[in-house]
Amino acid sequence: MLNNLDVGRQIIDELIRHGVTKFIISPGSRSTPLTVAVARNSRADRTVHYDERGAAFFALGYAKATDIPTVLICTSGTAVANYFPAIVEASMDNIPLIVLTADRPPELIGVGANQAIFQENIFGEYPRLYSNLPPATPDTSLSEITDQVQKMVNTSLGLRPGPVHLNCQFREPLLPQKSMTDQNKDSTIMQESASPSRFKPRGVPEDLVQRISRELGEKNKSLIIVGRSVDMDDTNAILKLSESLGLPIFADVQSTLRFSAHPNIINYFDLALLKHELDTRKPDLILHFGGPYTSKRLLQYIDTPDVFYVSVKTTPGSVDPNGHLKLEIVGNISELCAQLGACAYSPDTEWLSIWQAVNGQISDLVNAEFSGLDNLTEPHISNVLSKIIPNNHTLVVANSMAVREMEMFGATGGINGRVHANRGSSGIDGLLATSAGLSDGAGSPVTLIIGDLAMLHDLNSLQLIKMSNYPVTVVVINNDGGGIFNFLPVSEETDIFESYFGTPHGLSCEHVARMFRINYANPKNMDAFETTYTQAVQNADSCIIEVKTERAANHQYHQQIFNRIRESK
Repeated sequence: MLNNLDVGRQIIDELIRHGVTKFIISPGSRSTPLTVAVARNSRADRTVHYDERGAAFFALGYAKATDIPTVLICTSGTAVANYFPAIVEASMDNIPLIVLTADRPPELIGVGANQAIFQENIFGEYPRLYSNLPPATPDTSLSEITDQVQKMVNTSLGLRPGPVHLNCQFREPLLPQKSMTDQNKDSTIMQESASPSRFKPRGVPEDLVQRISRELGEKNKSLIIVGRSVDMDDTNAILKLSESLGLPIFADVQSTLRFSAHPNIINYFDLALLKHELDTRKPDLILHFGGPYTSKRLLQYIDTPDVFYVSVKTTPGSVDPNGHLKLEIVGNISELCAQLGACAYSPDTEWLSIWQAVNGQISDLVNAEFSGLDNLTEPHISNVLSKIIPNNHTLVVANSMAVREMEMFGATGGINGRVHANRGSSGIDGLLATSAGLSDGAGSPVTLIIGDLAMLHDLNSLQLIKMSNYPVTVVVINNDGGGIFNFLPVSEETDIFESYFGTPHGLSCEHVARMFRINYANPKNMDAFETTYTQAVQNADSCIIEVKTERAANHQYHQQIFNRIRESK
C-alpha cells in the first residue's frame, strides 16, 4: 500500500520531470509528506518562508521572471487562505503557479477538528484548474497521480496561463514508520527533465487580417496602444508596423517601449493628454496590443463609441473597460503586425507629426522643470531613477502613486531593463516579496519603488530580501500615509480625510532595516539621493533608501506641473 511519503515523492518527482523545479515552502505539519519529498530531492530548488502570504507573492515574482510555474506548499487551515491575494493577482495577470495545499482527511472536515477548514475549491474561479487528491488507500495509483500532475503543469502553461490548485489530503501518520535510511533516500529523478514552455498562440485568420486592413485603409488617424504582457519579440514587430504605417505608439509603463527614444513612441502621452485641445483630435482606429494599461487619462481619451477598437492578445480575456471593442483577437502578435504592415494604407502624416511635436514639448517642459531642482519631490525621484538605474536591474514599481509617477515622469531613453508591477488586481500587498522573487527568478538585481503603506503592509517579506542571492534596492517614498488619496475628490472632505484616507502613521523604516540587518539610508536632497542610490547598487548589497516627502506638498507640486502643461503652447 502506498504511504503519504510515496504520494508526496510522486507529486514532486513528476513536477521536476516536467521542468518545474522551484518550490516555495512554508513550515507546517500536515504538509510534511510534500515538504520532505522536496527537501530530499537534490534537483529541487527550495525557498522556505514562514509567512504564506509573502511566500505566495515571492512565487508570483519568480514565475513572472521565468515564465515557468513556481510551486507553493503549505499546511492546512488558514495557511491556505493566506495564498489568496497572490493567486488572484496571478490569475488576473496570467502568471503560472502550482499550489499544493495539505489538508485533513474527509472524516476530520466539519466536525470541529483542529486546523481543519473547508479547503475544496477555496480559491473559487481564480485557479485555471482545481483538483482534490484524496488520502492514500490500497487503490491509490501512482500513474493516476502522475496524470493529475501532468494536467496541472499543462494547464498552468496553457492558452490562458495562470494558477492551478491541487488540494492534498493526508491521514496520520504523516510519515511512514520506516528506517531512517529509507526516509533519507534522495528522491532525485534519473530521467531528463523537460523544459516547460507556454502555449504558442496561433496565427490570426486571414479574414480578420483583411477586415483590419480594410479599416486601416478607410481611417487616417490610427493609434497603437501597447499594454502590459507583450514579449520583446512582439514589441519589435509592433515598432516595425508603426514605421510601415506611420502610426504613433502609446506604450504602458510596463512595456519596455515606454522608455524608448524611437520617434514614433509618444513617451509622455499621459501628460500630453492634459492639454485640452487634444480632446478634439481623437483616433478613429485603435490597435491595442497586449493587456491593460495604467493611464486613466488614456482610458478617458479613447472613450468614444465611434472608434474602431481592435484588441490583440496572446491569451484570452477581454480588455474593454469602456465597452467600445469592435474586434477581439487572440493570436500571434508578430505575425499579425507583419501582415498589416504590408497592407495598403495612406496615413494622415499630420496625425503623427502632431503627437511627435506634443511629445517633444512635454519632454522639454519636464526636463526644464527638474533642471537644477535639488529638493526632494516624488516626480523628480522617478525621473532621476529612470536615468541612473543600471541596465542589469529589473525595475519594480508599486501600485498607487509609484507606477503613475514613473509612467508620467520616467525619462525618455532611460530604462533599458524589464519593468514589472502587480497590476492584475492592483493591490498594495506583497510587493517586497514579489521583488525578491523576481530577483531570484531573473538571477539579477532589482530596484523597487514603493510607498510607505505598501512597505508596512509587507514587512515580513524583508526576510526574503535579506536572504536574496541578488541585491534588492528598495526606494521607499514615505509621505506618512496614502498619498494617492490627495488626488481624489474625497480629499475635500476635510473632517474625515486624514483619519480615514490619509491615515498618517508617523513611522520610519530605519529601525526595521536594522531589525532585518539590511543597509539603510535617508538622503535629504536630490543630489544625496542620486549619490546614495548609485553607491548602493555599486556595493551590490540589498538596501532600503527612505525618502521622506509631504503628501499635500506633493499634490500641490503635481498640480503646478499639470497647469504648466495645460497652459503651454
